[in-house]
Amino acid sequence: MIVTRCWFHNNFNRSWEIDPRPTPRIPPSSKSTTTSNDYNDDVGGSPRSTTPPRTPPPPMTSASSTHSSAPSSPIMGASHDDEHTAITTTAEAIYASTKESSSLFSSVGDSAEEDRCREGGGRRTLPTTTAKRVVDDDPYADVRERMENLRSMDRNRHVGGGGRGGGCGGVGGGGVVPRGDDITIFAAVTTYLGYVVLIATGHIRDICASVFGKGRYLRSGSGDHHHRRRRRRTTPPPPPNDPTKYAPLLKSLYHRIQDCFNRPIASRPCATISVLERVSHDGNKTMTVLGPLSNLVPPRGGGRGNDVDVDACASYRSGEHYDETPEGAAVRRCLNLGSYNYLGFADDWDVTCKRDVLGSLAALPSSVGSSRLEYGTTVLHREVERIVASFVGKEDAMALNMGFNTNATLNHTSIVNGARASGAAIRTFRHNDAADLEMILREAIVYGQPRTRRSWNRILVVVEGVYSMEGEYCNLRDVVSVCKRYGAYVYLDEAHSIGAMGPTGRGCCEYTGVDPADVDVLMGTFTKSFGGMGGYVAADKSVIDELRRDCAGSAYHNSLSPVVCQQIISSFQVIMGKDGTDIGRRKLNALRDNSNYFRMRLTDMGLHVLGNYDSPIMPVMLYNPTKIAAFSRECLKRGLAVVVVGFPAVPILMSRARFCISAGHTRVDLDRALRELDEVADLLKLRYARSTFG
Repeated sequence: MIVTRCWFHNNFNRSWEIDPRPTPRIPPSSKSTTTSNDYNDDVGGSPRSTTPPRTPPPPMTSASSTHSSAPSSPIMGASHDDEHTAITTTAEAIYASTKESSSLFSSVGDSAEEDRCREGGGRRTLPTTTAKRVVDDDPYADVRERMENLRSMDRNRHVGGGGRGGGCGGVGGGGVVPRGDDITIFAAVTTYLGYVVLIATGHIRDICASVFGKGRYLRSGSGDHHHRRRRRRTTPPPPPNDPTKYAPLLKSLYHRIQDCFNRPIASRPCATISVLERVSHDGNKTMTVLGPLSNLVPPRGGGRGNDVDVDACASYRSGEHYDETPEGAAVRRCLNLGSYNYLGFADDWDVTCKRDVLGSLAALPSSVGSSRLEYGTTVLHREVERIVASFVGKEDAMALNMGFNTNATLNHTSIVNGARASGAAIRTFRHNDAADLEMILREAIVYGQPRTRRSWNRILVVVEGVYSMEGEYCNLRDVVSVCKRYGAYVYLDEAHSIGAMGPTGRGCCEYTGVDPADVDVLMGTFTKSFGGMGGYVAADKSVIDELRRDCAGSAYHNSLSPVVCQQIISSFQVIMGKDGTDIGRRKLNALRDNSNYFRMRLTDMGLHVLGNYDSPIMPVMLYNPTKIAAFSRECLKRGLAVVVVGFPAVPILMSRARFCISAGHTRVDLDRALRELDEVADLLKLRYARSTFG
């Protein structure tokens, strides 16, 4: 059985697959727990006790036995209150004196140096002298008590078995507001009405195009010159499901707001980002990077030849956020609220990782040009897998060069696609609802496989550590308890949680107090918290050995670049404190504080905010499709780079903006963003937590 994501009554659900094939992929003997001494040493916790073997599925006739309680799992990892003595080394002093973009400090520092860093896309010039100092001021001292109260209340409700997670801190004193997906009647009606208007507009445009023989979306067989020429060349007509010809929402909605998506950048994805300006000459059907301002031409009829639109150039240059790349391309400097730069390695890469990463090129090439089963394994690949296995508390791990590949044989889209391709039966249970999962597991065990009614060979439940569109973390403790009770296997996708959750960044298991031995397969990516690319699968050695032989991503796909492997190794060493500094601990604390502060303030504004405290992902509900483009454009005007999401990536009523917070942000950055968002919320009527009408 495999648990993946799907939608059900406006909520995310997880689906599970039942594999009818007789050959077991995870042998029962692998269920015994093996203690990882490296993991215990790194975390600082006591050695783990051996977990009792998983009980087999209960017999069909003994339904009463399904109500027995599962043993509680020991809480792993060091206490969040543990503090380490600051090590004042040269590297740390450089970091402390140059990392003004970190929220660990109460002041921004030298403004000229900050401007040079941001104008250069995050490339900071190190000062000639480095003061050996550690700034201990708390930038959130005035709101620390309230932040911690809200965080503790939310965590106790979720991790402590208080039912479905996802509540946010309340407005004012710190209560609990309704979840963001509790859409008001007014918002639901106007959202449906908006889609009706958009679809009707698309059909009207099609009718007018067929009558007058002109239009951007002429169907095959209409009478314009282009299509007549195509018929003379005997070119076959486009297939009937060609979205550029037939999809009403593509013509009426997406192309009208295409400028809000796929925005290219010209800098590192650090706290401040340079967004390339784009223009469209066909009503947003296609977008083109502007490049130098000399490419601006007057509107149709306003000039001749290669004249430059002087007024438009002057308007660009007078903009508050206007800048140019070294090549002269026009860009907009924006506060980055959309990238997965959770631990801020893009901000301080020159200090934390640059030396080792560039040094790896002295011994190894940028690409090995082969798959892992041929000549694509180097000493750095082995080191990455050793560190990952030690970090997450598993016997072995396998690294792949694409995060999508790590789920390709089993949610994220990769899990859904892999589950469908596996041939296993798929079921779903309600989002973060262990009781619903238990009911479905019991039903599967009692009824068995369709038609034959034979028992299933195995049941695999797949969940995510942090749900990327919800900002919630998994109710892992209850899910694991149910799975142990019924003999099901657990697969945990930690793409957004590894490195970003838990006192030491070890993800959802550490945060929720679940022993990694109770999760059969752990998956994660290196693209978010570690500033690299690719991903990993960690499990018992027997499982990983079989994956190395049979997984297409290992057998046929090119292996990770050695340069990327070194980036991953360096970032892990920083996070674990093996670089001789406490920069990793500071990054983790900064990410947690920044995320909780931003979530608290967004909730205070009366916005519908999804997710949990301590999660770096904060979806804010927009609902109406017309507000998707309006929100994105108004934020871009104010120098904020944000991500907006609409149907079909989310349910038709659940359009949203998604903020991703980084350890590289300062409180000054976040306060500035919150001031701008407060204006946008008033302009677009987004305060649904306070008013039915927003």
